[in-house]
Amino acid sequence: MTSTYELYRRAGTRPLGQKAFSLAYMLKAPYFASVRPQVIEMREHRAVVQIRKRRAVQNHIGTVHAIAVANGMEAAMGLLAEATTPSGMRWIPKGIQLEYVAKATSDVRCVAETDAGDWAHEPPFQVDVRCTGVLADGTEVVRGTIPIWVTAKK
Repeated sequence: MTSTYELYRRAGTRPLGQKAFSLAYMLKAPYFASVRPQVIEMREHRAVVQIRKRRAVQNHIGTVHAIAVANGMEAAMGLLAEATTPSGMRWIPKGIQLEYVAKATSDVRCVAETDAGDWAHEPPFQVDVRCTGVLADGTEVVRGTIPIWVTAKK
């Protein structure tokens, strides 16, 4: 278990702990600050962040910009990787493949998921993290994969 995951678990037991953790996560990875991901869930094989629809993340037609959703998906993937990567290993994203399938007309939940079997390899290995961006009514707006490379720590 990484220190990030342990911090999330401790923060969740305190009042405003998840909000404080979300802020700390943005400070640790400053490029997430533009989308202000609110951490909803972090555990092995699953992480969820919420991106609020606000002017700073909208495009010229007034919807949440697809790249803002991609940033939210990457934030969720990072949380999943921190919670799932076995002790003695490290990870780094190798790319991102996304499909924009509908307009993001409201807040977007970005979900990252894997299965235990995805991690059942000797390092080095690749894990394809499945990601989706969904509106509150269940409409999928973005879906894709973020491959991460997992290696032994030196």
